[in-house]
Amino acid sequence: MHKKSSTFAPEIEKRYSMAHRHQHTSSVGILGLCIGLNLLFVAVEAVVGWFSNSSGLLSDAGHNLSDVLGLVLSLVAILLARKGSMNAQRVSLRVTLANGLLLLLTIGLIVADGVAQILYPKEVNSSAIILTAGIGIAINGLTAWALTRGGEQDLNIRAAFLHAATDTLVSIGVVAAGVVIYFTGWAVLDPIVSIIISVVILIPTVRLLKDTIANYKNAQ
Repeated sequence: MHKKSSTFAPEIEKRYSMAHRHQHTSSVGILGLCIGLNLLFVAVEAVVGWFSNSSGLLSDAGHNLSDVLGLVLSLVAILLARKGSMNAQRVSLRVTLANGLLLLLTIGLIVADGVAQILYPKEVNSSAIILTAGIGIAINGLTAWALTRGGEQDLNIRAAFLHAATDTLVSIGVVAAGVVIYFTGWAVLDPIVSIIISVVILIPTVRLLKDTIANYKNAQ
């Protein structure tokens, strides 16, 4: 009995290791696809937002870009974990810190643009807002669905899923603002929505930076 057990245990460990590597490979592929898809949409949304004078679309593009960076961070963390890097935690924390600082810069630019549009209103193309943000709902929803295929046990994938789900809700808010503007002509609602989105992004960003700095100090 003892001899069978000693040969059986390595086989179980081998199968577990193979399954674990397969899960990481699957997660990497899914994250890569989601990153590419969302980067393409961010570019389209930013261009449409610029030419349609929609700070709401621009703020949503900034939000989506921040979450793309979050997806990249998840991908880096998975790759480092797969290689067994001793510096995985420090590298991950540095990337997170850079991500948070870039977010703060993006938020500042969005708020400044929103305030400028409130003070000096511009004509807004509500149809472009509705159409583009509607596409955003579809892409973010698809991203969230794809991430659920990446394995519920992977914390990086679960975090990325929450980002995608949040993006979907933000895009819904932009669409709603576009519909109201279309029927009422209240163009001022667009920059107001962009500032609200910025505040929504700011709260978790500040928390992220605080936690990252605290963890980085502990890692020294």
